Amino acid sequence: MTLSPLIVHPLPAAPTFTGREAEMEALRAFWSGRSGVLSLIGLGGAGKTALAQRFIETLLATDPPDGLLVWSFYEEPDANGFLQTAYQYFTGGRTADAQGAGWFHLLKDALSGDHRYLLVLDGLERIQRQQTSVAGIYGELEDPLLRGFLTRLAAGTGGARAIITSRFPVSDIERWRGRGYTLIDVEYLTPEAARFLLRSHGVRGDDAALDRLRETYGGHALTLDLLGGALARFFDGDPQRGPALETAEEGLSQEHRLAAVLRLYEERLPPRQLALLCRLCIFRFGVDADALQSIFLCAERETIAGALAGATRDDLERDLQELVRRHLTLRDGRGKFSIHPAVRDHFYRLFRDPASLHNAVREHLSSLTSRPGIGLPTDKATLDLLEELIHHALQAGSVREAAEIYRHRLGANDHLNARLGEYVRTYRILRAFPECPDASGMYHCLRAFGRFEEALRWRPQNRYIRLLNGDLTALHDDPAEKTRCFARFLQGEPVAVPDRSPDMPVPSAMLHLYRSATDDARRVAENERQLSLYADDTARNCLMLAEAARRDLQPQQSREFLETASRWILRSGSQEHLCLLHLIRARIALEEKSLPVAQAALEEGLHIAQDCDFLLLRIELLIELARLRRAEGDLEEAERAAAEARQLARAPECRFAWGEAEAGHLLGEILRTQGRREEARSVFEEVRTLRKRIGDPAVMLTERALRQME
Repeated sequence: MTLSPLIVHPLPAAPTFTGREAEMEALRAFWSGRSGVLSLIGLGGAGKTALAQRFIETLLATDPPDGLLVWSFYEEPDANGFLQTAYQYFTGGRTADAQGAGWFHLLKDALSGDHRYLLVLDGLERIQRQQTSVAGIYGELEDPLLRGFLTRLAAGTGGARAIITSRFPVSDIERWRGRGYTLIDVEYLTPEAARFLLRSHGVRGDDAALDRLRETYGGHALTLDLLGGALARFFDGDPQRGPALETAEEGLSQEHRLAAVLRLYEERLPPRQLALLCRLCIFRFGVDADALQSIFLCAERETIAGALAGATRDDLERDLQELVRRHLTLRDGRGKFSIHPAVRDHFYRLFRDPASLHNAVREHLSSLTSRPGIGLPTDKATLDLLEELIHHALQAGSVREAAEIYRHRLGANDHLNARLGEYVRTYRILRAFPECPDASGMYHCLRAFGRFEEALRWRPQNRYIRLLNGDLTALHDDPAEKTRCFARFLQGEPVAVPDRSPDMPVPSAMLHLYRSATDDARRVAENERQLSLYADDTARNCLMLAEAARRDLQPQQSREFLETASRWILRSGSQEHLCLLHLIRARIALEEKSLPVAQAALEEGLHIAQDCDFLLLRIELLIELARLRRAEGDLEEAERAAAEARQLARAPECRFAWGEAEAGHLLGEILRTQGRREEARSVFEEVRTLRKRIGDPAVMLTERALRQME
């Protein structure tokens, strides 16, 4: 079924689109080829968005995709909103009770077929790291959901493709360059295109004169566009009358050339238009005329209104239209005015006291977000407004007030994360503070993203989360008794399993399941569900109950527990929970002989396990992958998966005895099926010795296998 295009945020076309035939040809080749992701990379104003818009127009007229979604992160940098919108669109309006990474996994399933879907994601630099630091590297996506989504597309998941625009290369998918990822540098216009653009503004002169302008100011599209407008407005289109740029300095950066053009507007715009332009730079995601009037035209202090003091609404409308006509601002389909980031960066610096203006915006937003009654907000519009209120409070220097809004009006970690699953929003808010006001919130965000090492910087005492990373040897003598106990059990030592395991990524019920004690597993999992105050523990133990029911041959009950756990896991998006969910789902599917379902679950589970370094779950997933390949008759791949799981479990830093035993027994069965009896016998004997040592009741299966071989 072909879907009607969904243009969530219309991309602004270039006022005068010119040239770009080489780039257009590269885009056409991408659409007809096999790459999953294409990046249009260039400095702000290079024409990336206009190029994407022109390609969309051409594509819809000549070779329309089965579905087209256009989203601008300039206007809406909310990954959760994007994923939800994309899921509903590509499933024909289906809804689901999910947030965060939950939407990501539902969307991934929706795009897994062969449909020729296209997603256009504009302005990705909004959520990319702009410098390398201890937190990450230059160009890395700060949003873990989009990082995973683009990685899957670049890896060739289904027939879906994505075109992204950004100032920076996306470092997360660089490893797919030349395979599933294509990059196009759109920094500069050709001489012919530059001449056409300048003349479209009314700049006069022969080719040589216009080529000199391009040589002087560079072929950067935004620079030449604004230069053409400045020459036409302030110098009657005559390049000779314009100021000379002291250029001939070699290596003068494009940023400096653009700044020289913007200074022409800074020096020559009428004071009221300049004041308006500067005030538009205060707003990150655009603002409408009503808000501008309320904040600045009604301001009592001259420092807030500036040259806008005394202006009428008609004056405001005329000045806005003039700035749009001069390409200094853009007006979107919702009537909001926004500034190109490169222009914003220049004019924002003209404020002597930007804090006072942010404070005026803060007061305006405070009036909009006043909420009567009791209860914390859950709707996206209110959450967005409160997040923006925090931004302006911080910019105004009101750090304490921003923290109060976060704690009391957004509910901090307990509401945003534990209830709503808004981990990305919480992370975005907390990173904006000069000092994080909620170490627990930051810890839970990073843990939910699967970034355990970073999470531990905020809660170093929670070393037990590293159990999931397979760091069992390092935790064997940990000062914390429970952590030490769990590590030793997983390495096969005879220790008593605790009845309670709150917040542990490997719950007590899971340890009982390793030793085939399903009754004990049910008992402690049910007890944890009754006593726990947090949804993450409840969901984790629901999965354990699903696995116990599967082993007790109660398929209906197993599916019910899985569904109960799934509702919270998909809503919250915790990576450790999702990985465990995929493991249990794959086991149930294998039990039911639903091999395609098992394949999809294992594929996604292994992606998460590798991305997040969940070594214990990776071993478990590889064991199930070996079972799947054996069921499909692919004994070579089954052997490879089982051998890899065994090797990982035996690594000195891990020594995961239960995983080694299970992988080894399965490997022996696969070798026996291939007729490699001596190899199988050797493996079975090693497994029998190991299972006896750790007290694994499954040693009976290994002994039976050895007897059958005799």
